Amino acid sequence: MAGTPDFLWLLDNEEILQLMLFACPDGVVVVDRGGKVILYTGSSEGIFGFAPIEVLGKEASGLFASDETWRAFSEALGRDGAVKNLEMQAVRKEGEPFWVAVSAAILRDRYGETIGTVLYVRDHSSMRMIQNTLHDRNRQLNDLVEELDFLARHDQLTGLLNRSSAMEAAQNPLIACGLTGRPFSVVVFDIDNFKSVNDAYGHLAGDEVLHSLAGVMRQAAREGDIMGRFGGEEFVAFLPAASLEQAVTVAERVRALVKEFRIPIGDGVFTSVTISAGVAEIPGSAETLREAIRVADDRLYSAKRAGRDRVAAADKLPGNDRTRSAA
Repeated sequence: MAGTPDFLWLLDNEEILQLMLFACPDGVVVVDRGGKVILYTGSSEGIFGFAPIEVLGKEASGLFASDETWRAFSEALGRDGAVKNLEMQAVRKEGEPFWVAVSAAILRDRYGETIGTVLYVRDHSSMRMIQNTLHDRNRQLNDLVEELDFLARHDQLTGLLNRSSAMEAAQNPLIACGLTGRPFSVVVFDIDNFKSVNDAYGHLAGDEVLHSLAGVMRQAAREGDIMGRFGGEEFVAFLPAASLEQAVTVAERVRALVKEFRIPIGDGVFTSVTISAGVAEIPGSAETLREAIRVADDRLYSAKRAGRDRVAAADKLPGNDRTRSAA
């Protein structure tokens, strides 16, 4: 035949097929209609570890980790007529499971009758190992990003939101309250005579006081309340849908719990502190969040001037002391 390489004249079709199968890097397994192996190439032996004599005439499902795996493959093949790079768990001769990618097609004779199935099998264990490693690295990276995000948003000593994050977290609840006509209250807390704690017991004791106050605030908070540390010994509570009176109730609960709390400061020594607080409501006391914080802060210092250990819910007017006392 003109144009045909000379060496092909020396080969019949069977020899050409054998050369092709020998050169194929994938394992080639041919299965008859009954599910038994009728062809098993050398590459297949390298992948599975079984010698041809151990496989030929046996159920092809024995090359895979479970009957369910083979059944799922057979169902996909019967439905679509072929599968491409289907990841399956196979089993080596030693019994070790491993991952393979299988492409397969149904073989039909010239009359369209099914005569068997051909499977092209590629060892996917290294690829799966790489994928698993990448998955683990991505998970570790995501965990690190979440941890860094938490650290960026929270005060490391108390675990409460820091000032900017607390302000940010308050925005959506504040807008929602405005749209529905519900109030939004702000409470600013400050530890009374905090410097004396540091001076008397040291900064580690001061840190324990701050940490304890944060725990009390969490205990007193309602669902949806936003607690934050504004810096130093000053804390804030944003209370969505809370009226001024409801905010005072929360503030009083925090004040009373703090006063009763005995704070360990080392060597069996305990101390206690008191706090003062100022309360403001939007829209009753202010129109904006920053303005409400300023009003609450002013009222806080009114409470301190009035003797500390109290909650101020209104401005102190000349001749009319409207500062709410703990007494």
